[in-house]
Amino acid sequence: MARVPLAMGVCTLAIGLAATACTTSSDSGGGTGKDGGKTVKATIATSSDPTSLDPNLGTVAADFVFARMLNDQLVRRDDKGEIIPGLASEWKADASSAEFTLRGDAKCTDGTKVTASGVAKVLTRFADPATKATAASQVFGPGTKVTATGDDASGKVSVKLDKPWSDLLYGLALPQAGIVCPAALDKPELLKSGEKGAGTGAYYMTSAKPGTSYTLAAVKGYTGWAKYKNMPQGTVPDVVEMPVIQSEATMANNLAAGTLDYAAFTGPDVARFVKDTKFTITPAPIIRMMVVFNERKGHPGADAKIREAIAQSLDRKAFNQAVTRGSGTLMASITDASVPCANTDESLLAKTDVAAAKGVLKGVKIKLVGTNAVAAGAGNEYVQASLKAAGADVKLTNADSATWGNDVISNKGDWDITVLPNLNLTNLLTTPASLFTGPSPADGGRNFPGVDNKGFAKGFGEAMATTDETAKCAAWGEAQKAMLSAHDVVPLATVNLHYTTAARVKIAAPDGLLAPETVRVVK
Repeated sequence: MARVPLAMGVCTLAIGLAATACTTSSDSGGGTGKDGGKTVKATIATSSDPTSLDPNLGTVAADFVFARMLNDQLVRRDDKGEIIPGLASEWKADASSAEFTLRGDAKCTDGTKVTASGVAKVLTRFADPATKATAASQVFGPGTKVTATGDDASGKVSVKLDKPWSDLLYGLALPQAGIVCPAALDKPELLKSGEKGAGTGAYYMTSAKPGTSYTLAAVKGYTGWAKYKNMPQGTVPDVVEMPVIQSEATMANNLAAGTLDYAAFTGPDVARFVKDTKFTITPAPIIRMMVVFNERKGHPGADAKIREAIAQSLDRKAFNQAVTRGSGTLMASITDASVPCANTDESLLAKTDVAAAKGVLKGVKIKLVGTNAVAAGAGNEYVQASLKAAGADVKLTNADSATWGNDVISNKGDWDITVLPNLNLTNLLTTPASLFTGPSPADGGRNFPGVDNKGFAKGFGEAMATTDETAKCAAWGEAQKAMLSAHDVVPLATVNLHYTTAARVKIAAPDGLLAPETVRVVK
């Protein structure tokens, strides 16, 4: 099956999540409690509607949350970031191919058996450029041909790439690589609704009211639970409600009032719970913030001198203070130093020099479009104020995540710069780097800024063609140097996602990434 080279990318957006338990004790097939027939209910609030319930088409964090609830992946990541079983019980892989053996008890949410030929059909459709799955290149790499085959007798699924991609297993563990029920591919409305029979996960959709709430039901007899080291013990909710709540302040009010049992905060509202022993707070520094430019002709970001001047007008420390009150980590690349091979040489960054910036930016009109899902858009406001101080004429749009994803990440809106919150689901350089090379979203790629940096693309390609860690880091070093010297991004700081849990609910966050399907009622 031929496919055009896709931009190797996934961009995700931080999302506030909360869970509440209105519980009377129950066991819905997988939990440890017993009930007497009463329904156990939990509520996980999402800060936006999903843009799609088809996991392969997900672009923002709400999509990934629903993808984890409704579908399983072939493999998963554990608490240490290692690959563990999902729908596959075992596998072998190198940079150009992989073979998976499916679990014998793997089923769709309607009870039908998951077959190797069916999984191959799903992977083939995922990789096909006609599907316009922008995460496909994050999973399969930049090659022009992906071949997926399945043998039902042995339960084995084989994937072959025409160009090496050393992150293949990590890509297949992403929520966007969720395996939908093969029968749903022939029923677009079923796939769109997420109802019983659409997915392979622990839950299916029973009601969807965009802008208001979503209701999911647990799959009876589900056996595909991950074996995380810190897997919560308790009762699996029979029903999970997912109301849409955009304001973290509202989430905090509900959490404090006892109507929410779990929430994740990017802004200052978490401070209300720091000294309250009834709550457990787990910080996860997985949101990496940076300024990204629309580099297409006709936009200010097409001019490298303007990009440099914008970089000179910003101060990472001041941004960190405005967004996180100083709790974040300053970045010297498209991610922080905790990620392997990340640049730490700050001499490659533009130094803050407002006077120099004024000489370039005076009177320049800039459309700044950002998301309000991180700290209520405080970072966007800081960038606007800084650019205005440097003489630019800046119009700010603080959009909800769905609108921002459509206008900026899908490049369907009119924008010049954005403050990108990259929620790195792999904790590898590949995830953010994949947004800055290859075709644009209109051509089936993920290069939403329209970057054409040959030095960066060369280093990126060399890094992904080897499994030798020394050679990989050397190639990544050259790629990051090329990007930073061209001012294609302005690195800023990390933002902690604070998972805040009340006593009645537990939920796993392996490797710092929320696994919403693991929510358990413990009281």
